[in-house]
Amino acid sequence: MMVAASLVQILLVMLAGVAGQADEPANVDRERLAKYEERMREPEIAVQGEASGGAGGQLAGGEAADELELPETMTVTLADLLHHVPDPLEARKEAEEELKQASKRVDSDRLESLLKYIGIIDRPKKLHLSLQGAIRRTMENSYAIRVQSYNPAIETTRVVEAEAAFDASFFANISNVKQDRPTGSPLVASVSEAFQGQTGIRKLLPSGMQVETSYVIRRSWSNLQYQTINPEWFDQFVVQFRQPLLRGFGSDVNRANIRIEQLTRRRATQEFRREVRDTVQATEEAYWRLVQARRNLVISAKLLASFEQIFRFLDERKDFDVYKIQLADVSARLESSKVDYAELVANVMIAEDQLAAAMNDPEVDLADDIEIIPTDIPLHEFRKVERLAEVQVALDNRSEIAEARLGVNIAKIQVGAAKNQALPQLDVSFSYAVDGLGGSADDSFDELTKHDYTEYTVGVEFELPVGNRARRAQLKRTELQHAQAIAGLKQVFEQVILDANIAVRKLHTSLYQIEPSLRSAAATEDQVASIIARAERKDYLTLNNELSTRQALAQTRSTLLSALVEYGLAIVDLERAKGTLLRYNGIDLVFDGADEDPKW
Repeated sequence: MMVAASLVQILLVMLAGVAGQADEPANVDRERLAKYEERMREPEIAVQGEASGGAGGQLAGGEAADELELPETMTVTLADLLHHVPDPLEARKEAEEELKQASKRVDSDRLESLLKYIGIIDRPKKLHLSLQGAIRRTMENSYAIRVQSYNPAIETTRVVEAEAAFDASFFANISNVKQDRPTGSPLVASVSEAFQGQTGIRKLLPSGMQVETSYVIRRSWSNLQYQTINPEWFDQFVVQFRQPLLRGFGSDVNRANIRIEQLTRRRATQEFRREVRDTVQATEEAYWRLVQARRNLVISAKLLASFEQIFRFLDERKDFDVYKIQLADVSARLESSKVDYAELVANVMIAEDQLAAAMNDPEVDLADDIEIIPTDIPLHEFRKVERLAEVQVALDNRSEIAEARLGVNIAKIQVGAAKNQALPQLDVSFSYAVDGLGGSADDSFDELTKHDYTEYTVGVEFELPVGNRARRAQLKRTELQHAQAIAGLKQVFEQVILDANIAVRKLHTSLYQIEPSLRSAAATEDQVASIIARAERKDYLTLNNELSTRQALAQTRSTLLSALVEYGLAIVDLERAKGTLLRYNGIDLVFDGADEDPKW
């Protein structure tokens, strides 16, 4: 409870500036953060009560449990690794050397079986691959990264599209109308022709004002005998302004779409970073799982070969001093080991396919049967970390927090725009026109340039929907979406803290497990050697003890390998939880000035 309370306090401090400063980096109250460990060590409040039998009882919380006593250095050496959990290549070379020097047939048979079982994954086409090489191939070829990399550029086009709302527009129109109709009065023309052409420019200003300027030319002719100018040319130059005073007023409202698209573009870049980070993590995990699968195969092959050696020895002596129960026991363990071995062979192939799928390298086609040989060994840097420091780094660097903050900002802008749209419409309009009339186009234009005839129009337009329910509902929806975005940001904060805590604990747990696993493997190996050396004859109890110990040795070696691999994966997961995995792997994503196409 105390841990949760302290984390909530950290979270509240982080959220203090959400409303107006959602673009700023996370700022944690350092004093509160420094008191975190002290709060963890405070005793819980004692709860006293009566037991059912009347005797007094007390539940009191003591001090927080001590952390695991981690080693000061990495205890596993390269020699230990090669001895207990070698790669198939190393195990094959060692077995071939031993086979050359083997003097006993039983040893030769065991080594030949071992080479056969190890060699099952051997294929003509091989790829020796380092971890950095796998990451480089992933960055260059991954379809997941490539698909996500288009989004920032796509969002940039939406920014330009929103900005284009303030671009000036040129317009023009031409019409020509001819009429020949009967008339009942000499004052009404029966035949007429009217031509009109108009051209101009209109533009929306950030304040919401619509500005338009146009030039109109008209030519009209009719058979009306009382018309003094026939044909008649009329020119007009018009300037119009329309300014909203309530709904649609102000640059904040009219530029809201631009700001939203800019934030959406920034969110797309953060999503791209997250996709690259997750893809790199998947590649690293696939790489180390392949390392683990290959070395587990060697462990299983050694166990299987030793069981076969024992079974052959007993089978040759079954007519002399070997009981049927002994053969049955060895046979059962042998067949069970074959089942495990078959699964481990499949695990190697699956791990290779998963790594190839993560890289999407055209040189490593999933349709091709390629043996991928990892060249990196599962010996990682020694690392002890402070949980609170790692949480702070995570809060400062995780892209999910930046995405959630941008979502809050977008929702806030939408609330402001919806509030404005809920206002009544009150627009003021003004137009000014200069006219010219003549018997020809030149005469009418000359008349217009004299500026003798002008027109002014001033107007006010008001509109308020009865009840205004649609816009009020829109406003309510945006407010709920804003509250939802804030709640989502809080959830992301807690998830980031949780991810960092879990990653640190996994790291410490796997680091703690390495040394006991190594000691256990060494002790079990000595136990096997001791049983073999002291056994005068393979009676049932001695044989059963030897078989069980050999199985225990394989299990302890597999546990050691698992601890080493999990420790490496825990380092990767911690860097992912902190949002620093790309930096950890030397990957720097660089975007253009418009945050468009990423380059690496």
